[in-house]
Amino acid sequence: MHPSPRSFFVDELRRALNEQSYGIEAFSITASSSLQATASVTILEGLKFNIKLNLGGFSVDLNKHPPITIKEETTFESIEDLLRSTSPLYEKKRQEVLVRKLEMLM
Repeated sequence: MHPSPRSFFVDELRRALNEQSYGIEAFSITASSSLQATASVTILEGLKFNIKLNLGGFSVDLNKHPPITIKEETTFESIEDLLRSTSPLYEKKRQEVLVRKLEMLM
């Protein structure tokens, strides 16, 4: 059974954010349609803003006046790229996780 078009963006956004759970404090899906999904995300710095996923990719919802500095609407191919550009603590945590995984291989 294939996911419905309405649930595709919700499922994909939820999956992407769950995979990055080590680098964010919390998230919740707040809106969805057959064309996009939106989640409220709290990053490790304690800032909260909305992330949208649509056919173009991931972006910060600038209409919701995010507490982060993004000068223009930027679309990212991955949630990792978006989080790297908005959260220095995310990048630090990501590096720590990678080092731990590499150490486990040795």
